[in-house]
Amino acid sequence: MGRTGEWCAYQHYGILPDVVTLAKPLAGGLPMGSMLCTEEAAQAFTPGMHGTTFGGGPLACAVAIAAIDYMQQNKMLEQVRSLGGYFRRQLDSLATRHRNIIDVRGLGLMLCIELDNAEDARLAAAAMLDRHIIINRTSETVLRFLPPFVIETKHVDETVAALDAVLTQVRQQQQASPVLAGEAHHA
Repeated sequence: MGRTGEWCAYQHYGILPDVVTLAKPLAGGLPMGSMLCTEEAAQAFTPGMHGTTFGGGPLACAVAIAAIDYMQQNKMLEQVRSLGGYFRRQLDSLATRHRNIIDVRGLGLMLCIELDNAEDARLAAAAMLDRHIIINRTSETVLRFLPPFVIETKHVDETVAALDAVLTQVRQQQQASPVLAGEAHHA
């Protein structure tokens, strides 16, 4: 919710899905889920047909309203688009300096880089954690960045500088150990 710079990611593509589900971010981390649907899709449901444990008690609903109000009042979607665009440009620039980065993708503050082998990704994710920067490694070769919405330019710069150093270190390690490098590319 809001992470890509729109309330829902589908809004970037000019489409309207029949059904959208929301959960984790809706109530700022409190258990709550919701389902939004078009009027036509809603016709398929009758009372009692759809229920959920996280359907929204009074506390969770109040928190959800407060979270949405806060995001609107503080122009959080604009912040996500702006900082996300800056972050993306910095990652694109980093990709020009590291040949093992084969792709940069994502929207807003949901970004990733794909490396050309799983070993580099494993080493990079661990080295970033050693630097107190938490990133996910997904699909073996993908490093995913999901920073908080309140991130600032200086945090992006620190992250990209750390990643630049880490990828340089990974490359140097593999050049120093050609057998390990060969094994990593065959993994």
